[in-house]
Amino acid sequence: MTVERRDIEEVGEAVEALGNMLEEALGGIHERLAGLQGLITQISSEGQRFKEELLELKEEMIKTREMFKGLENMVARTELRLLDMQKNVSDDEDFSEDIKNDLLIIKRDLQFVRSDLNELLPRKEDKEK
Repeated sequence: MTVERRDIEEVGEAVEALGNMLEEALGGIHERLAGLQGLITQISSEGQRFKEELLELKEEMIKTREMFKGLENMVARTELRLLDMQKNVSDDEDFSEDIKNDLLIIKRDLQFVRSDLNELLPRKEDKEK
């Protein structure tokens, strides 16, 4: 049995066809890997964006909590003033000037409360969106 030139040419053609098939398969794999890399990059950037948004939201929550604490303190002070006024008022004494001053202070505190609430409401609506 001798190897003929025709047999060698057939083997060469088969090897060349196999090489072409491998090249196409590797090209397809390369394209899929590039697609996966793009997807991973996109997911990573979205994760970073979500992380930044969470940090911003956390900061807003801290600010809102501080505003609520301030609001709570103002309401508590106002309540204490009203209680003090009720305790100190007797039928014989005229506290009209003191009452006017305390009412002005209460009015001012309530205006602060209103302005804080007016600031909080748009924030709440923004967060809901």
